[in-house]
Amino acid sequence: MYDVADSTQIAFTINGSRTSRRVTLDQRLLDVLRDDLRLTGAKEGCGKGECGACTVLIDGTPVDACLVMAFQADGAIVETIEGLERDGILDPVQEAFIAEGGVQCGICIPGMVLAARALIDRTASPNLEQVRHGLAGNLCRCTGYTKIFEAVESAGKQPAQTRVRVPSATIAPRDVRPRSLEEALEILEQQAGRVRPIAGGTDLLVERKDEGPGARYGLFDLRAVPELQGIEDRGDCVWIGASTTHTQMLESALLRQTVPALPAACSVIGGPQIRNRGTLGGNLANGSPAADTLPPLYAAGASVELVSAAERREMALSEFYSGYRANLLARDELILGVRVPKRTGVRGAFLRLGQRRAQAISKVSVAVTATFQAGRATWVGVAFGAVAPTVVRAPSVERALVSGGRDAMRLARHAVSEVIAPIDDLRSSAEYRRAMACLLLERAWRQVIEEGA
Repeated sequence: MYDVADSTQIAFTINGSRTSRRVTLDQRLLDVLRDDLRLTGAKEGCGKGECGACTVLIDGTPVDACLVMAFQADGAIVETIEGLERDGILDPVQEAFIAEGGVQCGICIPGMVLAARALIDRTASPNLEQVRHGLAGNLCRCTGYTKIFEAVESAGKQPAQTRVRVPSATIAPRDVRPRSLEEALEILEQQAGRVRPIAGGTDLLVERKDEGPGARYGLFDLRAVPELQGIEDRGDCVWIGASTTHTQMLESALLRQTVPALPAACSVIGGPQIRNRGTLGGNLANGSPAADTLPPLYAAGASVELVSAAERREMALSEFYSGYRANLLARDELILGVRVPKRTGVRGAFLRLGQRRAQAISKVSVAVTATFQAGRATWVGVAFGAVAPTVVRAPSVERALVSGGRDAMRLARHAVSEVIAPIDDLRSSAEYRRAMACLLLERAWRQVIEEGA
């Protein structure tokens, strides 16, 4: 096995040309692009996936290169701003940015252009709202966005381009990028405590940056493990693999039918680059009470599946956490996925409050899931996030809402004060969180009721 000083050979396609290189196991993709390949269009801005200045395309999908380890690019197609020009002819998106005056200082523009290119490839002639969502992971402090949005709308009206992407063969060793669950578990068993798994990296690599050079544990990539992927209807439940991304959950018709609060929560997590890489398993392992995927799963009564080389076990997600960002995952275990019970005619809502509408950590969040018969609630699940050391399921609130009648919401609001005990911190006071929890609950319940109207 290895420590973080070791290196490995990888192969990938960069701007249409196949290449094979040796990279160290603590190098990010951004470092290889800028320092080794001298492709300096991708910029180091925040280094935490918030600004989008380092945006590149991996297999046609915009991602933050600062949150991708270099060895994770093995076998991938990577495109940077330098690769958009073809035979001296600028890409229509580049031309539109020039024509519409969407460029000022230029720091953010390479990432903006690539995010726009991916959006137009996916959505022909995007409207203004689609452009706003597509560029939500890219920040600019010069233009005020108006001319950038106009440039993207203009480029979207140009004839579609044929973009040929030819991947390289995967060559990274299996102790860096295991190809099966068995191989991944063998690494954990042999190197327990000395290595950590990585998939999206949107939590772990931010932590690693904050830890600095003292972070001496190795990383291995789970993204090539097929047993951790997918969203499946298994009859009595829906199974969601740990490597499923927020974008995949957001776009899943099955999840919108069976646990609608979960796609709603995924839609407000970070920007597109974060949603394209961040995974359900990473969110669960991180275990922050402000993690937006947790309240919908709590409210739906989900269970988590854990696996080691020796055994598989399952427990209610609400029992998985023992305290603030502390869970019952053993050092030789992986999160395999979650199981969400299927119910007929499910409705759901997820609402949260942050310092701003996007790219913000929740101060308070609520997820509501319910079933109805003849206009009356027959089952209700309610969970609150960011109000305690762990996400809080609220049975007394659920009973109040099932009871129906004019006093149902009044009883539910009273129950909120009994089931959650927020603590004061620098972001919000306990009193404010409690009041906002009641307000968000009322709004979420109204959404659920109106959904059936």
